[in-house]
Amino acid sequence: MNQQSIFKDAIALLFFSILMIVGIWTLLYSVQTQLSEVGSTKPLIVLSSFHGYLPGALLAMVFMFGYAANRLWRALRRQPISTDNGKITAIGVLVGLGLVIVGSFVINAYWDNKAEYAGFQPCPTLTLLTNRVTMQAWTKNEALCFDNDVRRIIVRGTVDETAQVAQHLSARGKQRQARQQFLQQEAQSRNGG
Repeated sequence: MNQQSIFKDAIALLFFSILMIVGIWTLLYSVQTQLSEVGSTKPLIVLSSFHGYLPGALLAMVFMFGYAANRLWRALRRQPISTDNGKITAIGVLVGLGLVIVGSFVINAYWDNKAEYAGFQPCPTLTLLTNRVTMQAWTKNEALCFDNDVRRIIVRGTVDETAQVAQHLSARGKQRQARQQFLQQEAQSRNGG
């Protein structure tokens, strides 16, 4: 093997390493976010189905990383590359792609069950986050799915937006309570005066 081939294999190994690191970090961050959302006391949460694709993609990436590492190792030692290496990699990548499809259904069903167990129900289709394919709003009060203020806040489905909804609803509840106290005081002053 020549120097150019070794350089390409080293670049491929570096590329797959970076992709695996980013994929693992994204998966861990997504799982942590989902756990905190489902375990929260927020009236509305957003669950993402994106990370359901990551385990299968990471498995395929591991096989591609292994292939690139094997090619580089053999090139540096000036050994011929085994034809079985490519076959194993192809099978691993196909299994990873299959896991992308199957795994996404299994993982999303898991999160849906966790949300339902926590007392949340999914917002009806075409109410919130209609522009997000991999995100779904869940709430403990279905009326929030149709609330115009909530629609203005929930645009991208981030944790910050669900926190803003909780703050907005708390402030709105306090305003309503203050208004009721004011009206009661007005009624008492009319009856007493």
